[in-house]
Amino acid sequence: MRACVLIGSLVVSPALGDVYVDPTGDIATGNPNLDITQVEITDDGVDLTVRLTVNDLNADWGNYLFFIDAWEGVGSGDNDNPWFRDIAGLSGMDLFVGTWLNGGGGVAAHQHYGDGGWGDSSFDVSLVSVNWGMGIIQWNFADLVSDLTAEGITSISFEAATTGQNGGDPAIDLVGNEGIQPGWGQGSTSTDQLTYTFSTAIPAPSALALLGLASLRSRRRR
Repeated sequence: MRACVLIGSLVVSPALGDVYVDPTGDIATGNPNLDITQVEITDDGVDLTVRLTVNDLNADWGNYLFFIDAWEGVGSGDNDNPWFRDIAGLSGMDLFVGTWLNGGGGVAAHQHYGDGGWGDSSFDVSLVSVNWGMGIIQWNFADLVSDLTAEGITSISFEAATTGQNGGDPAIDLVGNEGIQPGWGQGSTSTDQLTYTFSTAIPAPSALALLGLASLRSRRRR
């Protein structure tokens, strides 16, 4: 499920965003810090911002992952990610960002380069903030929207996941309608990657207003 949020006016370039809601409590392990409640994505025509919210960020551990499929016909194989987490169903992923909270926390971004596999991302991806009270982890992908738009790409497919600190750990929660994942030591599977459409592909409110005026004038002339 998703809701569309429009932020802007008739005189400035708008930032568009979608909120993708995930059921609270749909995990098998009882770790509220790994229970995704929503993912919010916005862009200003240049950068992409992602806010991942969990039920209760009440622990100084946990890993938080975001996968992007941007280019058709390329990308990772199935169950192939740079942190070796046991998450099937994500073939074709091109970009990956992961954040950990233990040991002071941090962020790492990777990009899939065909036969070269995963390497450092060519995009500047930053961990903007961790809001412990609101349970929000926020990332920014600098220039991602403008660069992809220049290539004729108007949308991305994505998946968000929570997991543990060790290679081989499964996703404890995935955003969307996958249902409850089996839990620790059981593997996990993504089944419904979601889609976000860039603001550059959506008419700005000012353009819509002008189209409305033009239509009104046309009707009056008739």
